[in-house]
Amino acid sequence: MEPVRTIDDLENRGFDVEEGIAMCAGDEEIYLEVLDAALEEGKEKLPLLRECYERKDFERYGIEMHGLKNAMKSIGANKLSEAAKEQEFAVKENNLQLVDERVEDVLAQYSSVIDTLEELMANLS
Repeated sequence: MEPVRTIDDLENRGFDVEEGIAMCAGDEEIYLEVLDAALEEGKEKLPLLRECYERKDFERYGIEMHGLKNAMKSIGANKLSEAAKEQEFAVKENNLQLVDERVEDVLAQYSSVIDTLEELMANLS
């Protein structure tokens, strides 16, 4: 996998950088701040999501997936945003079989996004 040294390199990891920057008023500096915030939040939210799922606290899990959907959309991580949306609606529809089938994939995608953002931030500092 290619290293992530600049925000443009995020495209190689599936991010829609143009959309992410557009969501940040077209300001690349704000986008970088939002990416950094997403990284810090992700370090807390990933274990929380796993904990909610393992405790079968689907109400909280659904709420957290709603937040993840929006957060990932705001940085252009659209594949993860869509996966989180699917989980959110599966909970709302009480389709726990779908939650069970896809939870590991969603958490793996989130972990990958966090790792990618960590790599980017390390290379920018």
